[in-house]
Amino acid sequence: MALAGCGGPSERTVQGTQLAPGTDAHITADIDSDAATTRLTMHVVHLAPPERIAAGSKQFVVWQRPSAETPWQRVGVLDYNRNSRNGKLAETTVPHASFELLITVEQQSSPLSPSSAAVIGPTSVA
Repeated sequence: MALAGCGGPSERTVQGTQLAPGTDAHITADIDSDAATTRLTMHVVHLAPPERIAAGSKQFVVWQRPSAETPWQRVGVLDYNRNSRNGKLAETTVPHASFELLITVEQQSSPLSPSSAAVIGPTSVA
C-alpha cells in the first residue's frame, strides 16, 4: 500500500513480520515531490526487546532504499522504551519521494547493511 502525497502528511499502519507478531508501525510521511524528499516519523508499538527477537541484538535500525536495485541506506535508530515496548523515530528527512522502508534488529546502531531479522517491512512509501 502506498502513501498519497497530496494534502499534507499521509499516515498508515504497517503490521510486523513473523519475527514481531502483534507489532504495528504507525508511519507519517510528508512527501515533497518537487524537492524529491520525505519528512518521515514513526511510532512502533508492541515491540519485544531486540535480544528476544534475535540473540545478541541491541538496536532497532530503520533503513530506506529508492528501489530494489539499490542498497539499503540507514535512516536512524528507533528510540526504544523497554517498559512500554514502544519505539519512535523522530522526524527525519529521507532524500526520496518514493522508497521502501525496513526496520531490523541489529547488534550495533550503525551497521553497514541490514540484518535478515526484519521486524517491519519492507514496505513502500510513495
